[in-house]
Amino acid sequence: MLDAIRAETLKLTRHKASWFLVWLYPIGLTLALVAVLVSSLVSPEPPEPQGLNEWLEGTTVAWMIPGELVGRYLMGAFVIVAFAGEYGWNTWKLVVPHRSRSSLIAAKYATVSGLFAIAFLLAAIIGIVGSFVVDVVSGDPLPAGITAGGLLAVHSKAALAALPPALITLGYASLAAVLTRSTIAALVIVIVAGALEQILFNGGPFLSTKAPALIWFLYHVLPGYHLENLGSWIGQGTALSVAFPSGGTVALPWSVSVGAVAAWAAGLIGLTFAAFRRQDIN
Repeated sequence: MLDAIRAETLKLTRHKASWFLVWLYPIGLTLALVAVLVSSLVSPEPPEPQGLNEWLEGTTVAWMIPGELVGRYLMGAFVIVAFAGEYGWNTWKLVVPHRSRSSLIAAKYATVSGLFAIAFLLAAIIGIVGSFVVDVVSGDPLPAGITAGGLLAVHSKAALAALPPALITLGYASLAAVLTRSTIAALVIVIVAGALEQILFNGGPFLSTKAPALIWFLYHVLPGYHLENLGSWIGQGTALSVAFPSGGTVALPWSVSVGAVAAWAAGLIGLTFAAFRRQDIN
C-alpha cells in the first residue's frame, strides 16, 4: 500500500496538472497578497483599520475554496486527472495484474487527499503570514487581540467547513472518472452535477410550486442543502432555515446533515471501488 502511495505521489506531483489544480491555491494566494500590498502602497488613501474578527476571517480565504462551485470544479478536475488519466495513459493494465485493485484506488484517494491537504494548509499559512506582512508594510494597524489560539480556532472551524464539500467533490469526480474512463466526459458530469445541486438548492422553494412532494424529497435527500446547512452550523452555530411557499420550512439538525453527507461520500467512494474491481482493464 505504501509503495502504491509513493508511486502515485511521484506520478501526480510530476504531472503538469498539479501546478494548475493543486499548487494553484498557495501560488494564487501569494500573488493576490502581493497585488493587495502593491495596491495599498500606491493608493493615496490611508488604509482602513480592520476589526479582529474581520482580520481573522480574512486569513481563512484558502479554506473557502472547496465550498465554492468554481473551487469544487477545479478540485474535481484534478481528481479526474488522477483517476481517469490512467485510462488515457493506458497504464492500468501494467499495474493491475501486480497489485490489489482496491489498494490501487485507495492509494489514489490517499494521495489526492494528501496533496490537497498540503496545498490548502500551505495556502492558509501564507494567508496568515501575508496578512501580517501586508499590514506592517502598508502601515495598516493590526487589530488588538490576535493570538495563536484565536488563529488556530478560526482556521480549524474553516477547515472543518471545507471538508464536507471536498468529500462530495472527491466522490463525484472519482466515480465519474472510473465509470466513463474519460477525463472530458467525467468533467462534464462533475460540472452538471454541481450545477444541478446549486440549482436545486437555490431554486428549490420556487420549483416546489410545480412538484411540491418531489422537490421536498430531493431537497432532503440530495447533498446540496446538507452542505450549506453544515456550513451554517459550523460558522454560525445554527441551522440553515429555508422556507417553502407551501408553508414548510427546512431547518435540520447538524447530525442529520452529517449523516447525509457521510452517506453520500461513502456511497460514491464505495461505488468507485466496486466499479473498478469489476472492470475489464484489457
